Amino acid sequence: MIKGGNVAEFEKFGKLRSHIWPIYRCETKRFLPASLMMFCVLFIYTLTRDLKDTMLVNAPGAEPACISSLKIYGVLPVAFLSVALFGKITNKFGDIKTFYITITSFLVFYVFFGFVLYPMSDKIHLGEAWVQNMQSCSPQVIHDIWPLLANWSFSLFYILTEIWSSLVLSFLFWQVANKVTKKTEAKRFYTLFACIGNLALILSGCFAKITIGFSDNVRVMMQMLGVLVVGLILMMLHYYIDKKVLSDSVFISKKRESKPTLNQSFKYILKSKYLFLIAVLVISYGIAINISEVTWKEQGKLLHGSEDKFNSMMADLSIITGFITIFITVICGNILRRCKWRTAALITPLSVLILGGMFFAMIFYENFVGVKARFFTFSILEIVVWIGLVQDATAKGIKYSLFDCTKQMAYRSLDKETRTHGQAAVEVVGGRVGKSLGSIIIIIIRTVCGGKVPLYSITGWLALILVLVIAVWFWSVINLSRDYEFWDTKKFEKETQKIVA
Repeated sequence: MIKGGNVAEFEKFGKLRSHIWPIYRCETKRFLPASLMMFCVLFIYTLTRDLKDTMLVNAPGAEPACISSLKIYGVLPVAFLSVALFGKITNKFGDIKTFYITITSFLVFYVFFGFVLYPMSDKIHLGEAWVQNMQSCSPQVIHDIWPLLANWSFSLFYILTEIWSSLVLSFLFWQVANKVTKKTEAKRFYTLFACIGNLALILSGCFAKITIGFSDNVRVMMQMLGVLVVGLILMMLHYYIDKKVLSDSVFISKKRESKPTLNQSFKYILKSKYLFLIAVLVISYGIAINISEVTWKEQGKLLHGSEDKFNSMMADLSIITGFITIFITVICGNILRRCKWRTAALITPLSVLILGGMFFAMIFYENFVGVKARFFTFSILEIVVWIGLVQDATAKGIKYSLFDCTKQMAYRSLDKETRTHGQAAVEVVGGRVGKSLGSIIIIIIRTVCGGKVPLYSITGWLALILVLVIAVWFWSVINLSRDYEFWDTKKFEKETQKIVA
């Protein structure tokens, strides 16, 4: 008789089921609520992400390059602040109440934005004339700041949506998922979390397309109402997990540990080489995706001049990302379960390198022949935008299905104290630092090349930076895998000894 576990865990799946649904019935009580939580988190993020990009890119006086400045001067400081505030709230109220406080705070803002701030944006924003006036009497290097200040409610919406991605998706959700997932289940559960969760991208994209036919105010109100409904469902799922799943003696934590301060979190990152290498992974992804994504959005604005068309393009991105993610998850789930951690972890940077290289190569070609050149019935600009869309969707799909899973598996080899003290800083701040560094690189290159130059004119520099960043990414995966695979071997030997005993 096997002690301390369910005998079903040691039975074998059929060949087909092991590829498609390697979940036992006794595990669905934990697996399905957690998967639906990821669905809700991704639905809200996708809907608000597409809206934030649409609003800011098409705001009076703004352009896609303004996003880089916002990530440096807005998102990064708020990310640091959110980590510090999150730690204080958690220490005072505990993990469960902190979850509800965090989600409620976001939902209140989104509803307030949709029903109050956005309908009044013409009255509360400063306008394009103010932007032009401020740009005329200020240095070139800070020109992108004025559109952000003029359209301050859009900027605030953008910042908080980015924080939702880091705090709720990358940290709070996985905090719950790791609680309900045993170490021996991680390879089976994690990829299927992504598969079910990413159905949200398809549904949110379809929902966004349905609302495009309405007036701008009604469209935003409907989308924020959708965010509210899904947010309430998210909290109900968390309540169910807390009361029905985590109440099991297997998952009850006997000791409540205080959360670290921001300084303590960074000290752990600097002291732990292993945690530092995980941070390098997160930062590398942030830099790489930011460089290619901002360039793609600039091309998208050149092709789609109106806000509705740009919003439709972002909805297409979400739908395609959802389908690609689900397809990749089926394939990569088996890679994750059957291959070494290093093999699975290297797929993401390799894919970003290949797809990003194709995208930048097309922009080189576009610069050579001109945006008005045609290939059969399509303009070169249309082809570039669609290649960029597929590249961005595929990069995100691989990120959701493999990168996030391998990263969460890597955390498991850390001792509990180090994981508790370092994960919040890596997830919330590390991701923002990566995207901010990508933005800083773009701003520096534009400044050196003459200031307010379009991004397609500096494609060569951006492509070079992408290659260098991915080289660092490869280095960190290889070094991290040595420690992880050593731990994984020891863990397997320990589990085997328990089963034999």
